[in-house]
Amino acid sequence: MNLKFSHKILLAASGVVVLAFALFTLYNDYLQRNTIARSLESSIEQSGDLTASSVQNWMSGRILVLENLAQNIAHQGSGADLPGLVDQPALTSNFQFTYVGQANGVFTQRPDAKMPDGYDPRQRPWYKQAVSADKTMLTPPYSAAVGGLVVTIALPVKHNGELLGVVGGDLSLETLVKIINSVDFGGIGHAFLVSGDGQVIVSPDKDQVMKNLKDIYPGTPVRIGKGIQEVELNGQDRILSFTPVTGLPNAEWHIGLSIDKDKAYAPLSQFRTSALIAMFVAVAAIALLLSLLIQVLMRPLTTMGRAMQDIAQGEGDLTRRLVVQGKDEFAVLGGSFNQFVERIHASISEVSSATRQVHDLSQRVMSSSNASLVGSDEQSARTNSVAAAINQLGAATQEIARNAADASQHASGASEQADDGRQVVEKPSRP
Repeated sequence: MNLKFSHKILLAASGVVVLAFALFTLYNDYLQRNTIARSLESSIEQSGDLTASSVQNWMSGRILVLENLAQNIAHQGSGADLPGLVDQPALTSNFQFTYVGQANGVFTQRPDAKMPDGYDPRQRPWYKQAVSADKTMLTPPYSAAVGGLVVTIALPVKHNGELLGVVGGDLSLETLVKIINSVDFGGIGHAFLVSGDGQVIVSPDKDQVMKNLKDIYPGTPVRIGKGIQEVELNGQDRILSFTPVTGLPNAEWHIGLSIDKDKAYAPLSQFRTSALIAMFVAVAAIALLLSLLIQVLMRPLTTMGRAMQDIAQGEGDLTRRLVVQGKDEFAVLGGSFNQFVERIHASISEVSSATRQVHDLSQRVMSSSNASLVGSDEQSARTNSVAAAINQLGAATQEIARNAADASQHASGASEQADDGRQVVEKPSRP
């Protein structure tokens, strides 16, 4: 991809801005996440402690009222006025039902309600557990014969070591629901009451009541104890925390706090969105301003580039010079360019002068060559004439040679004839 230098600067600057914002966002994200986590943990701890304290105080007050009833009955013995004692305003206003199950099977309850035929308090779990524990105890939630789901505070009544019966009081879970729902998390979570074995006793979500935590959160093992843990419920991440309710007899209750993690960390998501928008705005603004600034700053380089392009295309005016202002890098480059053009101009001038001299010399050489060419033509013609004469002379010479050969042959014949004649003359005549 071919990019101009200015485009590379814009891309580099945008990259730097994006990197800076990314690092800033990551750092602040880390700080805010830790801050939110610490604040959330502190808020959860405080809310858990306050709610647990409220439940403990509420339960302790009602336990004391019921223990006071048991003391009055024990003090009066077997002849105690049970209906009158059970019908006290302090009891009827705090308990859904207050009752005494005597060792002989007689059952006294206020407010009075018709019990099922054959009802025997001695067979009820609350009676058996109180007698077995021999102290104040708190039953797990159960369905009462009248009044729905309740928890019972029960304690044995003894007179001189003899069991007179068991005093009990039913507390409606609705009262605990009001206490639990009073915990305000600003719409990001809720509180619930859970037993030590994980059974939910009170919850704003009625579908969770009387269910175990392992059934509510099947994908994640839930640990009932101090500290924050993350679980998943119906595809939603939630934060759980448990605070023990102290001071309860024969029972282990915990205040559970369930927080929607996404809502709890919503400020962090808002910060990320704001940072992302700010980054895009900053990149756009910097790109726009930097593009305008680059056009001004790159003007000397643009002028220099055009001048060099003119030179490269053979149409440059080497007498022109760049205007150099300031002492920055472009000024140094412009000065160097002017020196370069000046040297090129001087070199081209010298080459042009030498070229003219060579041209003049070549003209003279050409004239001399033309004159020599003319003389060469005349000389060639003369040479041709001489060559023709030489050829003719050669032919005549050959003719003379042939004639001389013939004459030599004829002379040889005449010589032989002369020798023959001489021999004939010199031969002696016979006598």
